Amino acid sequence: MFDFDAFLETLKADLTEVVSDFGENLKDDLLKDAGDFALQTKEDLIKWSKMLKDGELSQEDFEFLLEAKKDLAEMEALKQKGLAQAKLDKLKLAIIDTVAGSVRKVIG
Repeated sequence: MFDFDAFLETLKADLTEVVSDFGENLKDDLLKDAGDFALQTKEDLIKWSKMLKDGELSQEDFEFLLEAKKDLAEMEALKQKGLAQAKLDKLKLAIIDTVAGSVRKVIG
């Protein structure tokens, strides 16, 4: 069974490292938006992570499925900062990549 709580903790730690690429002033908002995305996609993340671990899903397919969900990352907290759409899109991709990496760490 996928440990979603462990995943959230890993995601938070991993995002703390990623945030330095975008500016420390965005840290809290990035963590909030990424957490919201993880909660919105929780059921899918649990299902896909199990499939990935069991070999029923390739890493590429897993990342494709995550990428398809990126529009759910509404980035509300970051939008409030008045960031340009291009920067929001880069942040979305960073969140998706970090989610994928955090899942890999949790499932081993």
